[in-house]
Amino acid sequence: MTRKDFKEIADSVRREVATDDERKALADALCTYFKSVNTRFDRDRFIAACGL
Repeated sequence: MTRKDFKEIADSVRREVATDDERKALADALCTYFKSVNTRFDRDRFIAACGL
């Protein structure tokens, strides 16, 4: 996956998930997966892009 893919997913999470609790849970789950497929994945940047 590329940075562009991660950005698009984060934008979707921010737009489509209504509550902060649900957004946080989804973002955390996605971070776990993304880190497993890309060791350079930046969790903090992704969480911020999700609006958290």
